[in-house]
Amino acid sequence: MSRESLYELQQLDTETEVLNHRRVNLEQRGILEAALTEQAEHQVEIDAVAAARVEVANRQRRHEDEAQIVATKVQADEARLYSGEVQGVKDLEALQHEIAGLKERQEGFEDQALEAMEEAEELATRIAALEEARADVDGRIAVLRDEITVAEAEIDAEIERTAAARAAAASASSPELVAEYENLRPGFGSATVVHFDGNNCTGCPSTMPAMEVDRMKHEASGSILNCHECGRIVLR
Repeated sequence: MSRESLYELQQLDTETEVLNHRRVNLEQRGILEAALTEQAEHQVEIDAVAAARVEVANRQRRHEDEAQIVATKVQADEARLYSGEVQGVKDLEALQHEIAGLKERQEGFEDQALEAMEEAEELATRIAALEEARADVDGRIAVLRDEITVAEAEIDAEIERTAAARAAAASASSPELVAEYENLRPGFGSATVVHFDGNNCTGCPSTMPAMEVDRMKHEASGSILNCHECGRIVLR
């Protein structure tokens, strides 16, 4: 396995990791998450206002029914009043007083029904505004999802390209060395394969012992070594 193919393998793995990270952390994903939260909040508010509208509509209908019941009673009493059925003065006065009270009650129910109707209209207007706002969010969500789909496809194409290049680099390598590299990479990441700069392994966190430096200096140029200090693969 050549130095170039081993180092290329590492570069391609690093590039793939960067691409995968970019795919997962697309800027549009955060914006989409916020938009979905906004969409859900709009829906909760719409549902709450719609429920209030149903309650108001039921109240309006109840007051209208009550007004109708009283109106029917008024009609019946007025029919009695003018039918001659009631003869006594006191009875006539009592019936007239009852009719007046019923009409007052009827007006009260009708006023309450009218108030409920106006409240229902206000709630309907509020729902329409909320639905318009939600529709705007729905549109933004659709656009963001399309953008994410396009971005993912572009990144996936890059990942496929790097995968093909990696396969070619790995096929030009010794299986044993590839296996060693892949075993070390979880611990060392993009610094699994490093260079010897003539005085130090560039992956070592501290200065190499002089004996280890001397050992590497005496290896042939172009050799692929293991650093006894940090455990990385070193290109001589």
